[in-house]
Amino acid sequence: MSRKFIITLILTAAFLNVTAQDGKFGFIDFNVTLRKMPEYLEAESNLRNIQSEYHEEIERSKREFERQYIEFMLEQDHLSASIVAKRQKELQLLMDNNAQFRDNVQLELEARRDELLSPLKKKLLKVVSDVCSQQNLDYVIDTGKGTYLFINPEKGVDITDAVYEILGIEKKIETVVEGEQPVLNSTQNDNAK
Repeated sequence: MSRKFIITLILTAAFLNVTAQDGKFGFIDFNVTLRKMPEYLEAESNLRNIQSEYHEEIERSKREFERQYIEFMLEQDHLSASIVAKRQKELQLLMDNNAQFRDNVQLELEARRDELLSPLKKKLLKVVSDVCSQQNLDYVIDTGKGTYLFINPEKGVDITDAVYEILGIEKKIETVVEGEQPVLNSTQNDNAK
């Protein structure tokens, strides 16, 4: 290797080391914060209503299949072989259609959930970005992912309270009375809108 290349490599490593030491980062549990947003409760309520409608239809289809199956079982001894085969095919088709409908419902519910939560996620990401700009942070770790092994409290900044304040989310404050376990008290954020 050339001397010039080695010197460049050493200087680059030294620069990256100094930059890494000077960098500040924030951390927050993104999904916990998302679930605490007031709009999240509304989105979940809408999704539960849609889910309830589908559940009622699935149950109706199930009852219809059971009714036809019981009717077939009671009559099959009195029917010709060709009619028995036809009814068996009809029942199989009905069962297959019900299974396909359940699968489609699951896909539809997932799509509706994504549709309802997408604006909330964008809003939360914008607030996180704004907090990082205000606090001059280089990046944010999502602690909810559990992929980090250690966060240095001297380098990392918990941005949860700042994000909660902007979003108007109630904070949980831990109070300890001597000799007792910590108790969580809900208190309204003073600056919440």
